[in-house]
Amino acid sequence: LEQGTLAARSVCRIITPAGQGTGFLIAPGLVLTNNHVLPSASALPGSRAELNYQNDANGQLLPSHRYKFDDRQFVTNEALDFTLVALLSDPARPPLDQWGIMRLNPENEPLPNEHVVIIQHPEGGPKQICLTANQVVNIWDHRLQYTTDTLPGSSGAPVCNERWEVIALHHAGGNLKVNAKGERRFVNEGILLSHIRAAAGGFWPH
Repeated sequence: LEQGTLAARSVCRIITPAGQGTGFLIAPGLVLTNNHVLPSASALPGSRAELNYQNDANGQLLPSHRYKFDDRQFVTNEALDFTLVALLSDPARPPLDQWGIMRLNPENEPLPNEHVVIIQHPEGGPKQICLTANQVVNIWDHRLQYTTDTLPGSSGAPVCNERWEVIALHHAGGNLKVNAKGERRFVNEGILLSHIRAAAGGFWPH
């Protein structure tokens, strides 16, 4: 649990003119989220990444900090539904490296019946960590499908293995296709990190 609390520091709420989502730091000042949360650089001026938007042990909101995006470091992919974008440092706010980064494991593709953990801002609310009823049910091409309690606003959340390493990017839920035959099931779905890393090319941190 302590490791999870430390990992969660890197997860942010993303506020845009079109709505809210989740993102997380994969390198100092570099945020990974969904393409449908931040679809183009034109959305960046009116958007912010808010870190530390969460409750303390007594249920009171902690001080949070909003950062602007840097449109000079932006890459997005609609097919894999991811966006990588940098944050701008701000002398009036904590240094970006204070928030740490999520540990990534693109090599770890889980098997059905293994468990995952999601750190999210459901409906744009304070940060939540979903620990229970998170079972992998299907893997299809670049898609990881699982049973997890999510809501709109959870888009862009990190999907972690039990070692708190990110293995996928959450992006959808509902009555989704589970194979090439077009069969459907009510599941949540993330994009495997291995596919995102390959598509990001030189934007991926080394």
